[in-house]
Amino acid sequence: MEGANLSRGIEFELLGLTSDPRLQTLLFMVFLGMYTITLLGNLIMSITIHLSATLHTPVYSLLKSLSFSDFCYSFTVVPQTLVNFLTKMKVISSPGCMAQMFFYAGFATSECYLVAAMAYNRYAAICNPLLYPTATPPEVCASLIVGSYRAGFLSSLIHTSCIFSLKFCGAHVVTHFFCDGAPILSLSRVDTLLCEILLFIFGGFNLLSCTLTILVSYLFILVTILRRNSAQGRFKAFYCASHFTAVCLFYGTTLFMYLCPRSSHSLTQDLKVAVIYTVVIPVLNPLIYSLRNKDVKEALRKVWGRKIME
Repeated sequence: MEGANLSRGIEFELLGLTSDPRLQTLLFMVFLGMYTITLLGNLIMSITIHLSATLHTPVYSLLKSLSFSDFCYSFTVVPQTLVNFLTKMKVISSPGCMAQMFFYAGFATSECYLVAAMAYNRYAAICNPLLYPTATPPEVCASLIVGSYRAGFLSSLIHTSCIFSLKFCGAHVVTHFFCDGAPILSLSRVDTLLCEILLFIFGGFNLLSCTLTILVSYLFILVTILRRNSAQGRFKAFYCASHFTAVCLFYGTTLFMYLCPRSSHSLTQDLKVAVIYTVVIPVLNPLIYSLRNKDVKEALRKVWGRKIME
């Protein structure tokens, strides 16, 4: 069969998570519940930070951007997945697949940089509190946010353009529940080595540079907190540990998916890990990063009223 370029209006069939109708119904209800929590949690958090003057600080500007990113990249994947749970023909057009991959990769990569920026911001606040106002003024915070999205969507543009410039033939069956890079790339019948190397370089740089920034920042934070040897210091250590757990969950799953050799994990593992970073993590982030914070709780009381918090 003659090769076909993806821009010619072909369609892809998404195999999804399971073919069992009863399990699909159960997963639909679970995913719908988690997606609702994701939307409400991140939307409430963004509005609260925007409306509360006490939260107009660099750290909460980064949190608001993280909530927006969670909201958006979950929105690019989960609605299509919910529809596919209820339909027999799980198809997506090539422009729809391209758009889903571009926006998902863009917001997910931006989130990597935003989490790294938050780690640096927390390092500056805890390790150098006297220099913190001058080290991270609003202009620097805005630059970090803009830079995160620029880096994320530039990487996504290269990622998507590289994959969708290939020619494909045969059945366009995607062994996944959304248009991720590796499953689409595996459909190509031409040499993909150059594309794979390019994606590995950009993906490796994004993930490893952010991971290194986070590890170094939290190492300095931990050392500083333990040196203080106080009850407040131990509380901050526990609070930072919960943040670090969320970071490890996000980066651990993405490193596993995009930097480990494909031969080292199965399709079932890929799908389980993909569910974690597309569905589970966007639910956890508002709880871990924001809703456990007393300043945010106070702002929620003022903005939304005390009855919501009771």
